[in-house]
Amino acid sequence: MIKLDDYDRKIIAALQTNGRLSNLDIAGQVNLSHSSCSRRISRLEKKGVIVGYRALTDRQKLGLSVRAYCGVIRDGAVGWEEVADHLAKIEGVVSVFAVSGDVDLMLEIVARDMQHYSQVVLQDVFNTKGVSATRSSFVLAEVKSIY
Repeated sequence: MIKLDDYDRKIIAALQTNGRLSNLDIAGQVNLSHSSCSRRISRLEKKGVIVGYRALTDRQKLGLSVRAYCGVIRDGAVGWEEVADHLAKIEGVVSVFAVSGDVDLMLEIVARDMQHYSQVVLQDVFNTKGVSATRSSFVLAEVKSIY
């Protein structure tokens, strides 16, 4: 684990809010010189704290109005890694997590509508070797998401 100070945390927060900010803009926000800010960002990237930059999209405008978390209970005869690898390849599955609790894996799935979501779960997820049951929870409103 890398040790972060307040400047590093402020730089990360600024980039999480807007990854397109210039180093000069970030330096102004966190009250550092441009060169010091640039060195810190470079160090955070090299140390793997900042792992990349991407465009966040509005799922609604892309026609993906359904977002759900689908807990997967697996058959104990199939390893979780094998099941997770197969599930990660399904179109619409945007995240796969190994979790503790009542389920073994948690999928984040986006779909056009409920019919599309049902198709993904009933055809693609259930047809994956090692999947024995699922539990779905639908996102009603996104309150905060920074990762």
